[in-house]
Parts: sequence; structure tokens; C-alpha cells
Amino acid sequence: MKRVEKQLLLDLHKPGWAGYRLSQVYAGVFFALLGGIAWALAEEQYALLVPFVLAQAFVMHAYLIAFHEAAHGALCPVGAINGYLGRVTGLFSFMSLTLYRASHHWHHAYIGDRRDEEFWPLNDPTATKWKRRLAAFLELFFGLLWTPFLFLRSFLRRDTAIRERAIRRMIWAELIAMVLFWVAVMFAVVWFDVVPAFLVGYLIPAYIAGNVQSWRKYIEHVGLTGKRAVFLTRSVRNASPLGRLLSWLLFQEPYHDVHHLYPKVPQEALPAVADAENPVPPELRVFPNYTAAFRDLLRNLADPKFGKAWTE
Repeated sequence: MKRVEKQLLLDLHKPGWAGYRLSQVYAGVFFALLGGIAWALAEEQYALLVPFVLAQAFVMHAYLIAFHEAAHGALCPVGAINGYLGRVTGLFSFMSLTLYRASHHWHHAYIGDRRDEEFWPLNDPTATKWKRRLAAFLELFFGLLWTPFLFLRSFLRRDTAIRERAIRRMIWAELIAMVLFWVAVMFAVVWFDVVPAFLVGYLIPAYIAGNVQSWRKYIEHVGLTGKRAVFLTRSVRNASPLGRLLSWLLFQEPYHDVHHLYPKVPQEALPAVADAENPVPPELRVFPNYTAAFRDLLRNLADPKFGKAWTE
């Protein structure tokens, strides 16, 4: 059954500048908070560090979603700017944009089956429960390292689906550039004796942001099984002003079912598509807020699994 009028989808498919503008606001806030943290450390105003660090973690988590939008080519209408912002964000989050884009394609094309590399080993019914529990623990509490590991695994393993030579060369170039970048950063941090500012201004917020990213990913998918994609996503649609503000701040990522159904629709158009759905499928898992979606996840977290393979 048709959910959204075809002409509306065609009208909404063209990316706008909303995501780019929001990403630039976040960039300014990031550097402002970095300066504020450095000032608080220098003036020994330690009580200010907690709100500064939490705000910085929120900004860094939002930038991870912007990275996702850049990978889809939906952050702005200019492809070169998408690539530039995606690669810069990737440097700071230990991710190659080209690798993420190549691997993330499989998440959309084959969501929840064994080719969906982003959910290994939760999408593998042959994996023991303890193996899946260990993977979930590492991802939820050490996401800053586990997420790059997942994508490197998809690239380096013998039967990788990423085989095109040009793409593999670009991935290697981005990975080498990342290593050189972080060697230079660590040298500068030690040389200028700003280790405390680096830890508090970057590393601790990045650790928090990586875990928040993992928890949001799990809220969106983990614990769901079924043969159709509509069974495999949780969507958060909070119609209150605060809910809409949060969704906007997160690049409309809470409309996750709509994103999977229409992955080429830019983020700023997702609410319009959701509002136009007629009828809304009764099997769609829509929650009024993240708290309700989080409770639904917790009911399934003791036996973490995801995908179509569990119903085969």
C-alpha cells in the first residue's frame, strides 16, 4: 500500500542547506566550548567543567550524525562540501568516510541480514549469546573504539564485500592520513603541554559521545527481528515543541524508519515525509519519546540480536 505520494517524494529529494548550516553552528559551539574548558582549567573553575563537558559531548554526538548525513550526500547540495566535512569529521572520530559509506550501503541494502556489517555479531544466529553480550557491552561502553573496529573488520577481513580497487585505495589513503593526523595532534599536545585540556576538552566528551551514538544505534534497531525492513527500526516521533527541537538538533535522526524507507531524502525533509504517511503501517514501531524506545530496547538487551536471519 502506498504510504507517501510519489510527487511529494520527488519534490523533497533535493538536498538543501539546512544540515550544512546546523553543522556550522555546531562547529562554532565546539570551539567555543573548547576555549571555555581551557579557561576553566586555567582558572581552576572546576565546577564549570561538568556542564562544559556534557555540552561538548552532545555537540560531538551531533557531529557523528552529520558524518552520517555527509556519507549519504545529504548534508548539503554540493558533493565536494559533503566530502570535505565528512572527511574532517571522520579524522576526529577515527573513521574513514569512504569506508563508512561503502559499508553503510550494506546496512541499507540488506538491513538485518548477515551482510549488515554494522551489527556483527548480533545479526548472526550462530554466534553464542555470550559472544553477542560481550560485543554489546564493548559497543555500548567503549563505542569510540568499537565502532571503528567494526568498520575496519568489514574492510580487512578476507571475504570483504568492499572489493573495488579505487574505493579500497581511497580508504587506505584516508586511514593513513588519519594516522598521520593523530601523530601530529599527540605531538602538539605533548609539545605545548596541554594534556589536561586535551583530555577534558576532547577525549572525555568523545568517549561519552561514542557511547551515546552506540546507545542510539541500539535504540533504533537492536532486539528487533522480522523478514521486512519495517519490522527492524524504532522511530521516535515526539510532536511536542521540545521533541521537535531535539529531533532538529539531531538532524532528524529520530525519524529512523523514514530514513530507511527513503534513504535519499535529506534529513530536513524527513518530518514532512512522516507527516504525509497515509496510512501509517500498524506494525511500525513508533514511540512518543526516547525514554519509551529505550525501555523497549532494555527488554531485549539480555539477549542482544537483530535482523532477518533470526526468523529464517
